[in-house]
Amino acid sequence: MGCLDGKVAVVTGSGQGVGRGIAEYFAAQGAEVVTNNRHPLMPEERPADEPEEEFERYRALRGDAEATASAIRARGGQAVACFGDVADPEDAKRLVDCAIHEFGRIDILVNNAAGLGQGTIEETCEESWQRQTRAKLDGAFHTMHYAVPYMKKQGGGCILNCSSNAWLGFSGLDAYSAANAGVVGLTWAASKELFEYGIRVNAYCPQADSPGHVREFGRTVRQLAQETGEAPDPEVIAHAERMHGTAYDMAPFLAWLATDAEKGISGSVFQVTGAGLIARYTEPEVVAKMEKDEGPWTIEELDDEAPSGLFHGYESIASVDDWGDPAAADPILRHGIIFPKGKPASGIPGEAYLNLLVGPDDPSGCALGTVTFAPGVMNDWHEHEGWQILACLGGLGVYEDKEGRKCFMRPGDVVKVPPHLSHRHGAAPGQSFSQLGLVLPAQD
Repeated sequence: MGCLDGKVAVVTGSGQGVGRGIAEYFAAQGAEVVTNNRHPLMPEERPADEPEEEFERYRALRGDAEATASAIRARGGQAVACFGDVADPEDAKRLVDCAIHEFGRIDILVNNAAGLGQGTIEETCEESWQRQTRAKLDGAFHTMHYAVPYMKKQGGGCILNCSSNAWLGFSGLDAYSAANAGVVGLTWAASKELFEYGIRVNAYCPQADSPGHVREFGRTVRQLAQETGEAPDPEVIAHAERMHGTAYDMAPFLAWLATDAEKGISGSVFQVTGAGLIARYTEPEVVAKMEKDEGPWTIEELDDEAPSGLFHGYESIASVDDWGDPAAADPILRHGIIFPKGKPASGIPGEAYLNLLVGPDDPSGCALGTVTFAPGVMNDWHEHEGWQILACLGGLGVYEDKEGRKCFMRPGDVVKVPPHLSHRHGAAPGQSFSQLGLVLPAQD
């Protein structure tokens, strides 16, 4: 028995890489699957600027929709392949019709198809722009357009739209960033429209091994080395490769989202990696504003009031080195969870950030703050005069103390630490972690 028994899933872009891992895992959980990519696999020559070892790794990961469907059937599952470019509305309609014709319904739509590439505003040509935006953004719209009426008639469904951390805007990936930001906007809008019909719409930003990752990441590393005259930081490279585990290992969370038990989750954006990291982005909100009772702002007034009002504590996103800093690709490390991540924390051996919300000199005698840890970073053994309450805001943490208690901390988990008990806590290996900590005054 699988969690998706009796469900029918359409997975676009599932001939290889992330999409193939999703299709195979969904089938293993009992779903009947329609696989898809544009056309059957064709031979490809190695580009002159691509190292042979990199090309062989790329080629080993390639495939097509029929290869994925055949692999599913060989394991006893049910799958059919439907070739077609979902950026073409007629092909998208034919794909949805295939699910109805072969299996009688459509319960899950995974819009995983994408066009990859890179380029700045000046470098990106029209052809590259269309290649990177149409498959992902146009394709998601077309398949949703044709699938939603069937889901409404059935009384519900699940749509999972593939975005990328690049929706935040990555330098040198202008078209790709635009396409993925568009997918997030489409997801938010559709989730609001369709929730009353029992149709949940979420976006996921995957990191897993795929031909596209091998090729584009390799090109990016070589380009950076050429532009800067030196090889990128090995820790940055190692972090990116560690996050890109197998696509099959990334898929369980998406299957969990697609089960009937989680119908309340909709309109969210998640990061999901093959290394086991699952993170949820915050929804946008106004963080600062200025208002006038009457009349427009004058330039002089803006000079006087904007720096301390609208831009108090402001840090330009343009100053973020999104390729040179592993934290830039990790939503927890970049933004924090609920609260801003704060400033670098002193006294913790490794990358960690402290946002002190209530200082120890507060009249209440309490100290309250958040600490955000990079993967695997923990603080040293320590104790407090009073009780400490720890709550996990996001990621995966580890707590242990000298009484022998050791546990993982997942979002919503709370640990109570008695006074004078030596303990330590931080991020699990390979996982970032954000916690809220409250230290109470010493008891008389």
